[in-house]
Amino acid sequence: MQSQTPYPALRTLRDEPMPAVEAPAVEPVQRHPRRVWVIVFGFCLIIGVIVWRLLDYQLFGWGDAPAENVVYELPAPRGVIVDAHGQLLAGDRFFYDIAATPNLITGPEERAEVGSILEQLVGISAAETERILTETADQPYTRIGKGATYEIAQKIVDWKRQFPEQAVALNHVYLEPLPKRYYPQGALASQLIGFVGIGSERTAHYGIEKYYDLFLRGNGVGLTSHTEETLDVLPNEVRTFVPSAAGKDLVLTIDRGIQWIIEEELAKAVAFYQAHSGTIIVMDPHSGAVLGMANWPTYDPNFYGQADQETFANPAVSAQYEPGSIFKVITFATALDAKLITPDMPFNDTGSIIVGGREILNSDLSAWGQVSATEALAHSLNVVTAEIATMVEADQFYRYVRRFGFGAATEIDLANEVPGLLKAPGVAEWSESDLGTNSFGQGVAVTPIQMINSVAAIANHGVLLRPYIVQDRIYDNNVLETNPTVVHSVIRPETAETLTDMMVKVVEIGNKAAQVPGYRVAGKSGTAQIPVEGGYSEDETIASFIGFAPADDPQFVMLIKLDRPNAQIAQWASQSAAPVFSLVARRLFSYMNIPPDDVRLAAQAP
Repeated sequence: MQSQTPYPALRTLRDEPMPAVEAPAVEPVQRHPRRVWVIVFGFCLIIGVIVWRLLDYQLFGWGDAPAENVVYELPAPRGVIVDAHGQLLAGDRFFYDIAATPNLITGPEERAEVGSILEQLVGISAAETERILTETADQPYTRIGKGATYEIAQKIVDWKRQFPEQAVALNHVYLEPLPKRYYPQGALASQLIGFVGIGSERTAHYGIEKYYDLFLRGNGVGLTSHTEETLDVLPNEVRTFVPSAAGKDLVLTIDRGIQWIIEEELAKAVAFYQAHSGTIIVMDPHSGAVLGMANWPTYDPNFYGQADQETFANPAVSAQYEPGSIFKVITFATALDAKLITPDMPFNDTGSIIVGGREILNSDLSAWGQVSATEALAHSLNVVTAEIATMVEADQFYRYVRRFGFGAATEIDLANEVPGLLKAPGVAEWSESDLGTNSFGQGVAVTPIQMINSVAAIANHGVLLRPYIVQDRIYDNNVLETNPTVVHSVIRPETAETLTDMMVKVVEIGNKAAQVPGYRVAGKSGTAQIPVEGGYSEDETIASFIGFAPADDPQFVMLIKLDRPNAQIAQWASQSAAPVFSLVARRLFSYMNIPPDDVRLAAQAP
């Protein structure tokens, strides 16, 4: 079912800081020992200058500068963040504190007049203003109101210009511009972007904001590379908000449309399957660019102070979990590449196998008898998978697992990434039985970004790439583009092609709910038990599906992960995560304008 999503055009923010007007400076009086008339003339001249400056300040300025004994330093501006098509995701929006110099406001009548005018213009209680000014009457600075919007601040400016004679009462009231980070898309991609706190330090927390904090600061570091391009390399649509006034901006690989689709479908899936939480990632397997990264629950970074702090972190990179049967594609890739198995190789599944003194059973506790390697993968048989791992042997198995990127951070450009957990021979905690359980994703901890990146290597002819979020860094008029970074080749291209065909069979045989009419999908589901003290939970699982499409020319690879879904609704990932994959993939095929296989292949025919 295709849903239509409006994407309203964003307008350029007008929230620029008000121009500062310097407060009048009083020139020091020069004493002269000469005649009295010279002294009198000198005083008159000085007083005349002061009066002229005061009249100029009162009649033509609007008093937005603090008194000369008040020092106000505007926080450094921060660059904007836009998506791959130039849609604004983060930028500075100015708010204004209303301040005053109470020691220059004389008497209760003038304080009452200031309070009355501010109440009329901006709604601040006159009584409260009088109280503040009275309690701070001998001080050079006080704050009357905080966080006024541009529109409210403009009312004060307009009133002073329209009523200059009455505006004398506000001579010693001024506006302090204060930049605040603004996220016009609300909760969209919030855990990926992170947020920036208010205050002079403007501390960045989580995601892109934290990872690129020093770059985004207007007074921070610039580009260190000497391979910068000019702004001409950017599409016109991207240049709506960049370069910004700060001159330090980021263009992401994230597509707002894809992000909106996966966030909507994830929220629906979590609600329908009564899951505790969930994650969806969409990646371009040929570049490593992340096209969308969604988590649920989430929060609105514009109101982070009201949000649950547990939602701030990005589980896609900072939460590790046991992947379960989706990890079997790694075991089969290893055995195929080592030429120890073929897709049609027969196995006799007796329903159990002993590895390192530990008995391993199939998830359905049954014996399947004679099956091919492809059928074993399609039916997700733990026994055959563990047998294949013993054929590979421990040293070679873990060498491949590490080459796929497990046990180490992917080095994606997001803050707070964790490396997962991988035990291997030579480590005290490892035992031979781990070879059997690790082969089907038990006893090994991965992050969602590690898992999708490893399968992206299969879709990318066996070549592992470094995933990334930022496509372009803009510094003034220079642009530093991110090029795909090859980590290394994990498996041979022919191995990747063979495994892809096997994964297509998996969808056709064991994960039919993941199918999309008109497209060949390669994928694998996994229902992982959740480790608890003393073993594994009997009731709670993690349901996931990972796949790519079209199988012969993958345009995206996608991971669906649902944490603790209600087993009464769907016991297995093939009944929950797989259908969610199908729903999202249908929308991606339409949004990305990917034609069905027959249409696409016919167009490619000579």
